Amino acid sequence: MDPVTHALIGLGISALSGQPLSPYNPANCAAVVGALVPDLDVLTMLKGELTFIKHHRGASHSLGGFMLISAAITAIIYHDFGVNRLWPYFLWALAGALSHGILDLLNSYGVRFWWPFSKKRLAGNLLMFFDPLLFIFFIPVLLTYNKPCKAAICALLATVLYLLIRWRMRLKVKGMLQSEYSHNPEKGRIVVMPASRGIVNWDFTIEAPREIIVGTLNYLNRKISNCRHMDRKALSPLSYKALQTAPGRLFSQFTWCYHITQWEDKGKHFVKLMDLRFKNKSDFLYRVMMIFNERQLLEEAYFYRQNDLIPMDIM
Repeated sequence: MDPVTHALIGLGISALSGQPLSPYNPANCAAVVGALVPDLDVLTMLKGELTFIKHHRGASHSLGGFMLISAAITAIIYHDFGVNRLWPYFLWALAGALSHGILDLLNSYGVRFWWPFSKKRLAGNLLMFFDPLLFIFFIPVLLTYNKPCKAAICALLATVLYLLIRWRMRLKVKGMLQSEYSHNPEKGRIVVMPASRGIVNWDFTIEAPREIIVGTLNYLNRKISNCRHMDRKALSPLSYKALQTAPGRLFSQFTWCYHITQWEDKGKHFVKLMDLRFKNKSDFLYRVMMIFNERQLLEEAYFYRQNDLIPMDIM
């Protein structure tokens, strides 16, 4: 989720205190800062984009990370505001941090909520990275800054209702896809995710035994666009080996929804991993290419982020 929406929702949570909104209000500061600080993991970009991809939405987006972030914010509040009781501001900071984690969990990128006990990403597949309706819900909180409590309650209730509607939409989209492909005897698991653009657009992946179908379905007109059919085969020894390499492990931890293809050309073996969660009209946004020699030893690996090519460490 974008930082402006995170900040607005953090501010809306702190408005439940019933106090006017102010940069000098420690409750407001604790919740807003708590809602923003988890994304400071963007600083890992200083060590390279692959380091950022490896750590983004990891420790700083885990339950333990939220607790540590809230404790640090409380210490700063105590130092700058000289408050007598610490626990209320710890709770405000924790509420802001948890709101950040929940929003990020509800899109397709997901978060490692249980880090360090699990590296698995949890993804709710309900929200886009920027959702204009969530942004609109919390604008009245700013406009009623002197008495924002009622506006905050309405905004939070509207958010809960909106999430329920999104959940219901996703179920209906899955039902539409089941009807659309009911003629296909090999129809398998269906995954429905929010598209990158358009509130009514939903991306989908259908995993059948011999093929994977990906595309986008418009909820209102039920039209399917950007549909692709890709062959699906059992993992070959080389594909399995590719997943055990350092680039393969990084990619499989980065995404829970991917497709593998391989081919041979002029004595070289190529293995391509594609993240099926995010795509444009021409290709998937995140990909890894691994090149093996004739003895099937890994020689080169590259991470593709949209149009950027990033060499990967093969050790």
